[in-house]
Amino acid sequence: MSDLLKGAYDLHVHTAPDVVSRKCSDVETAARMRAAGMAGGAIKSHYLDTAGRAGVLRELYPDLNIVGGITLNRSVGGNNPWAVERSAQAGGRFAWFATLEARLYQAFHHRNDPVMPDLSTYITVLDENDRLLPEVLDILDVAAQYKLIVGTGHLSAHEGMILVREAQRRGIQTVLTHAELPSNLYSPEQQAEAVRLGAVVEHSYITPFTNRVTWEALTEMIRATGCENVYLSTDLGQAKNPYFDEGLEDYALRMLEQGFTEAELEQMMKITPARLLAAH
Repeated sequence: MSDLLKGAYDLHVHTAPDVVSRKCSDVETAARMRAAGMAGGAIKSHYLDTAGRAGVLRELYPDLNIVGGITLNRSVGGNNPWAVERSAQAGGRFAWFATLEARLYQAFHHRNDPVMPDLSTYITVLDENDRLLPEVLDILDVAAQYKLIVGTGHLSAHEGMILVREAQRRGIQTVLTHAELPSNLYSPEQQAEAVRLGAVVEHSYITPFTNRVTWEALTEMIRATGCENVYLSTDLGQAKNPYFDEGLEDYALRMLEQGFTEAELEQMMKITPARLLAAH
């Protein structure tokens, strides 16, 4: 493992135990972080709160800053402010809005099906008038109280921008979750607006790795918003994909090939993630 990972974070790693097979357990993930000289990261599940699990890892590996949080899919009640509050009270740092069960994410992935599934069973943050639902506002109140980092998850870019604007009014730190992912692709104008509002843009290795965006297009997005407003994550943990640390190292090397400097990588892999986690 190269020195590029020393002091780095990966704020988007899927770990076991989970409802599907994962590449690494929580403990193996922490051990690999330490072996690579990383500073820490975030363990994530689409369906399970990882706040308590991260707390155990911090006790086992006190030299690492490993955090968790809650993802607002149906297993936790969807847009459930009570679940978010309990996660925060257990030490959670992130609240990610719906991911695999976001309504418009499902619509995107079933857009070519002969029959569209019943989307009403999936999750949105907006009412029929394009206003944030009352329970979503309650979640933002909880996030403000506990200084949580709010991720847009797999909400559509339209939903995500409405959420970011309201969160900014409440002084909440937001993240555009893998803003390059085709199902929730944020336009350059949307990314620029989000940054002006104080959001940070996450770009994940898995998207170009799986050829859902080109390395060149990803580079253009980062250059447009500025490295100081971006952090790089992997979104790895799938059993068939590389280990997260291998992916993060390859990400760094690919970015160097795209013309980013080591100082810019340090900003996106070390400085910005550390700043996010320190804001508590």
